[in-house]
Amino acid sequence: MTTNLEAVERKLHVDAEQARWEAFAPRYEALGARELTAADVPAWLAEWSDVSAHLMDVGARLSILKDLHTDDQAAQDAYQAFVAGVVPPSERMDQALKEKLLAVPGYVPGPEFALTYRRFRDEAALFREANVDLSVTHEEQKARHSVLTGNQKVTLSGEELTVPQAKMRLDSPDRAAREAAWRALSESNLGLAPGLDAVMLDLIATRRHLAANADQANYRDFRWKQLDRVDYTPADCRAFHGAVRDEVVPVLSGMVGNIARELGLDTVRPWDYNRNNLLDPQGRESLKPFQGGAALEELALKAYEGLDSDLAARFTQMREGGLLDLESRPGKMTHAYCSYFPTSNEPFVLMNVVGTAEDVRVLFHEVGHAFHGFYSGAAQPLVWNRWSPIEFVEIPSMAMEFLTLDHLDHAFTPDELSRYRQKQLEGVIAFLPWAAQMDAFQHWLYAQAPENVSIADLDAKWLELDRTFHPFVDWSGLDEGARAKGWQYYHIFQEPFYYIEYAMCYLAAVGVWRAARTDVAGALTRYKAALELGSSVPVPELYRAAGVDFRFDREHIRGLMGFLRGQLAETATA
Repeated sequence: MTTNLEAVERKLHVDAEQARWEAFAPRYEALGARELTAADVPAWLAEWSDVSAHLMDVGARLSILKDLHTDDQAAQDAYQAFVAGVVPPSERMDQALKEKLLAVPGYVPGPEFALTYRRFRDEAALFREANVDLSVTHEEQKARHSVLTGNQKVTLSGEELTVPQAKMRLDSPDRAAREAAWRALSESNLGLAPGLDAVMLDLIATRRHLAANADQANYRDFRWKQLDRVDYTPADCRAFHGAVRDEVVPVLSGMVGNIARELGLDTVRPWDYNRNNLLDPQGRESLKPFQGGAALEELALKAYEGLDSDLAARFTQMREGGLLDLESRPGKMTHAYCSYFPTSNEPFVLMNVVGTAEDVRVLFHEVGHAFHGFYSGAAQPLVWNRWSPIEFVEIPSMAMEFLTLDHLDHAFTPDELSRYRQKQLEGVIAFLPWAAQMDAFQHWLYAQAPENVSIADLDAKWLELDRTFHPFVDWSGLDEGARAKGWQYYHIFQEPFYYIEYAMCYLAAVGVWRAARTDVAGALTRYKAALELGSSVPVPELYRAAGVDFRFDREHIRGLMGFLRGQLAETATA
């Protein structure tokens, strides 16, 4: 009998010959050699988009395979060979093609391409030949992080667990069991820390070098341009950090304190606080609504069938097409994400499920990303116009966490559904301080930290920020070494400066859900229409299309905190 993993492996298979530069070079060279007039540009762009999609497709499949098999050197080598052998010449050709396009006399892009044309101009100005090979080094350093964390094990009571399996024990109503799991995870993390410290120092040096090559004052400024952040500034981010500190941290502190009092806890220890799943105030076991990836898929399908038939059909396509890999296994990267194959307009979701309600939320989140790929890919022929800027890209995923709340009667009893809904609302409040802390740390690291910054400096800064954004956690009598290593997190290594977007989008997702409380059909129509716009319009226009404002200022945050507190009170009395 064919297993799900076998179906996934077939979907991800890449012939070795198709992963070499020679498979792409003739098409790129033909584009570069062609005479180009303004009238020729649309057809020429379509050809360039096609070969770019093919290259992205191969890269995505190899990347997923190395994440599914962090313990397989052949999978790691295949991806690194692609990164070293295909990405550099493709980046050089893309730069040459951008310059060719920008030099076409008389060409004026239409409205559907104007934004991408502007981005091409800015990307061409940021390009430096020296950064092509340096970017290969950067990817190799990030791969070291993936291998280290993908092979991490946790030993608890003589049992060897994956990280997701160990983290599930943190949700136990038994405080001693939570503490044992926390200590086992901390011991495992601290054992891994020296290796990750070394990777981080290498990454910092490489990232500073990338910035200097591009004539940027620091890596934050370089990344700002690379991520095309034109709608807000570093000062806006600093204001967000302050607003979260003043408007959200007190709400979260009070919420966590109330739970502790109801449980009879005199203090909140590290094993009493999990931002993804706050303790149940009645001391009940955490919700475990399914067992195994197949059961989670069935649970989700029924929810989508209740919400929208087209969403259900697209999820079915993923189930039947080898586009989901949900089980937690040794040697598999512990993070969850959605990838995308542009040639076939197919998304792919990787997870590590262990049977918790948090897994349900994460699946809805990642499949929300998948819907973004489906809808933008169907509406936007050019590959660069698909998906969206990162300030919007989490709205499809986070909104789906909320929009499915009223379609889970089959998965939970009424009491359980009330608990799940409460966890979702609490999760927004608990997430915002974490997001602010992550973003503030990176602003310091890449724009303010000294030239000779050390790991001790990183640890000290993280401790300072954690005491600011999570002051209610009592570490007295504990070695704070584990706390100081909280910066050793996926995005810090793999996606620098990609985190405040989660906060922006969570705020917007709450707005989408608030509108759906009175008009779910209208909210879904706007949701799909915004997804179809892809990356063809600016960020504020995408937000307006979804029915919300692009805001993350103090007043907006204060208003949403009031709405969430009201919803929590309504849930508590339901």
